[in-house]
Amino acid sequence: MKGRFKKRFLTISLLSLFALSACSNAAQPTDSAPANTPSPAGGDKTIFVGINNPPATLNPINGKELASMRLSSILFETLLDLDEDMKFLPKLADSMETTDNQNFVIKLNPKANWTDGQPFTADDVVFTLQLMANPKVISTGIQTLSVIDGLNDAGQLPEGQAEIKGIKIVDPHTLSVHTKEPVDLNYMKEKLGTEVRFLPKHVLKDVEPEKLHQHPFMQKPNVTDGAFTLVQFVKDQYVEFAANKSYYRGAPKVNKLIFKIMPATNIVAQLQTGEIQMNEPETSFIPIEDYEKVKNMSNVTTVSAEPFDSQMMFINSSTLTDRKVRQAIAYAINRQMIVDNLLKGAGEVLDGPYTTVHPYYNKDVKHYPYDTQKAKQLLSESGWDANKPIDLAVPVGNKAREQFAVIISENLQAVGFKVKINKYDLPTLIQKGIKHEFDLLLLGLPFYLDPDVSNYYKTGGPYNFSNYSNPTVDSLIESGKKEASPGRRHVIYNQLSEILQQDLPIFTLYGERPLLAISKKVKGAVPKLHGMLYNIHEWDIEQ
Repeated sequence: MKGRFKKRFLTISLLSLFALSACSNAAQPTDSAPANTPSPAGGDKTIFVGINNPPATLNPINGKELASMRLSSILFETLLDLDEDMKFLPKLADSMETTDNQNFVIKLNPKANWTDGQPFTADDVVFTLQLMANPKVISTGIQTLSVIDGLNDAGQLPEGQAEIKGIKIVDPHTLSVHTKEPVDLNYMKEKLGTEVRFLPKHVLKDVEPEKLHQHPFMQKPNVTDGAFTLVQFVKDQYVEFAANKSYYRGAPKVNKLIFKIMPATNIVAQLQTGEIQMNEPETSFIPIEDYEKVKNMSNVTTVSAEPFDSQMMFINSSTLTDRKVRQAIAYAINRQMIVDNLLKGAGEVLDGPYTTVHPYYNKDVKHYPYDTQKAKQLLSESGWDANKPIDLAVPVGNKAREQFAVIISENLQAVGFKVKINKYDLPTLIQKGIKHEFDLLLLGLPFYLDPDVSNYYKTGGPYNFSNYSNPTVDSLIESGKKEASPGRRHVIYNQLSEILQQDLPIFTLYGERPLLAISKKVKGAVPKLHGMLYNIHEWDIEQ
């Protein structure tokens, strides 16, 4: 696996991580819909998918947690996609190319269209990017596009400007993008190519930007460009999609996709009974204790994935201001015991912001072995008040994570911390993070390609839950984004990793090897963490 990655230049942004919970003004599900999940009508082909965490919204430009982003991508497509080998694949765009790493030409698929029959064009791309860059519009993800000429460091348009200077329409299916400085092509392919979903200009062009989030379209989008259209979104129960028969890459082979929201234990039970046909790789999990049970099911195919994703502990730099205290927390936690006992070996201890399968993983960063004496020494040196309580925020729904939260609490109390565990549903946890209302916060982050970590570590970053601010880190982040040479980027990100591992605004706990499962009745779908939805229109099911 590592050799395969070294042959290609890859890049990571944790943003799309989770890209996190929606603001209260985002598109909301229906509360009053019937409680029962729809059953297939006679002759209809329906695939049921199990997910653990409910999406907060299907708003394509303001999805902040992974479930929202994954499900909205079924309705609203990106320019490019990624396959399991980390190759970029054409979608709304046929290509994105450059000859000088500063001027990028994007060729759109001329067959792409909206569900109302209107063509998808360069106007839609520019319209959406200008909305996302408008300070009056509630959106996420635009900061990573701050490299584009005409946007400030926050990825926004300066006051008084309505157009992005660096983006030009060449013809209805061609755009040019000019960046402030040379940028690696893979950075642009990921950030602009795979992380931005687009809005139909002909539907929303007359909406005032500051009122966009309140528009009925953003509550229930009815003109989309994906393989499926939205039928119903019932809060905490299910999201129902119907086939888009005019989909530009070919009509889907199944009539409906229904994503059922349920606890992890129900995922296992319903895989066995056939009530669901798969668990969605990025938004649901099979409990560790059920791995062997699922592997032995005769009706499903399973795959053990590489440890792309990581479990992180955000440490609030506003409340735990002393670096020695943050380092004491790291030394106090027995991560290897968690991997060996709770994960039953299906994972690995990690250090730094990147997983071991990532090409920017730095094996030389500071390692924090389990060392209670070192933790106590650092606490003593910092003058820590043992009577001061700290809270540990934990998302509910993952039994193993809730169990290791208890272990972490016990580990920390053993060296002199007074810890209280607070459990929240994921949207509430994300809001706690955004508002910095925690001391420690556990959250899983998915693997993405570009090593840029500005969303999580840069001062004012949208997902800088730790409220971390370091001018040297800010400068390195900007240098890394603007550097086109992979070799020089490695030097920058190695230095960045070393500083972050010393400061510890986020402590990486471990990487997990999740189990993916899919019914043998489903054809055309392969369980994998990356690129699984690319050919969703080709999925089929035996009746």
